[in-house]
This record gives sequence, structure tokens and C-alpha cells, in this order.
Amino acid sequence: MVLRHKVAGLIAGVSLVVGGLMATTPAQAAPSVDRAAGTTTQTVRTPATGAEHKAGTLATAPSISPAARNVRYVSGGTYSCDYGYLCARVWDPTRGQYKVFDLYYCDTYSLSYWGSGGDGGGFYNNQTTGTVATFYNSTGGVYHSSTAYGVAPTWFNWDPVWKIKNC
Repeated sequence: MVLRHKVAGLIAGVSLVVGGLMATTPAQAAPSVDRAAGTTTQTVRTPATGAEHKAGTLATAPSISPAARNVRYVSGGTYSCDYGYLCARVWDPTRGQYKVFDLYYCDTYSLSYWGSGGDGGGFYNNQTTGTVATFYNSTGGVYHSSTAYGVAPTWFNWDPVWKIKNC
């Protein structure tokens, strides 16, 4: 009889704990698809405040291969570029800043996740006078070229650029 009461008490205690945990677990919202924009978003509530936020696709930082000699971040559109370099500036949505790739070694660089997203970018061609930097599109055609000393137009669209040959 005592054993039955202990087992019944144990089962009741476990039930209370499991029930309490289930009551405090936040519910997951079903994702909604915006077919026109081609994006999937999900509305979630912040547990502490109860505020609703839209959770979408995670952003990816722009990168380059082979690696740039130096990579740095700048808050605004103003940045410097040392002599001998081609410096390419692109918006990094993961940091909310512009990411600058300082290209020094003569090479053909492949770009990943350089879509401007409307924020544009730019470059300084501060290489040896007369050095031509060429920007290629997805088919290997020339999208743009710059002879040192050269600066990008005020707003440079990186979307069509897939490769940069800095020399």
C-alpha cells in the first residue's frame, strides 16, 4: 500500500514538471510565403517582450577567392586605398557596414554574395599608373574596366560582377 502511494506520488510529480515545461515552451509560428517576392518569412514573438518580429532568410557576408591581402570594415562611404592596391567596397548585411577588400597580388578573384541589395558599393583603383582592372560578368564578358588611377562611379552595382582581375 505504501509502495502504491509512493509510485502514484512520483507519477503525479513527473506529470506536473512535464506539464509546466510544455506550458512555458513558446509556440512556433507557421511560415508564410510571399510568392511574388520569392521569400519565406515567419512571425515570431520575443518571449521577454511579446513583440512580433519577422524572421526571414539569414544574410551571408560577401567573400572573395583567393583571399584579399587585407579585409576591413568602414561605416560610411568614405575609405582610403593604399598605393599599389585595388580596393573594392561592398555592403555586408551581416554587419550593417561596408566591407573593403584590398587586392594587391595580380590575380583573378571570384566574388561570392556581392549582391548590392540596393546599397551599391565602389572601388578605388590605386595601382601603378596605367594598370587596368577588369570586372567580368557571369558569362566572362567585360562588365566594366578601370585604368589606374580610377574611382568607381558614385554608386557601383556589384550584382552583375562575378570576377575581378586587378591587373
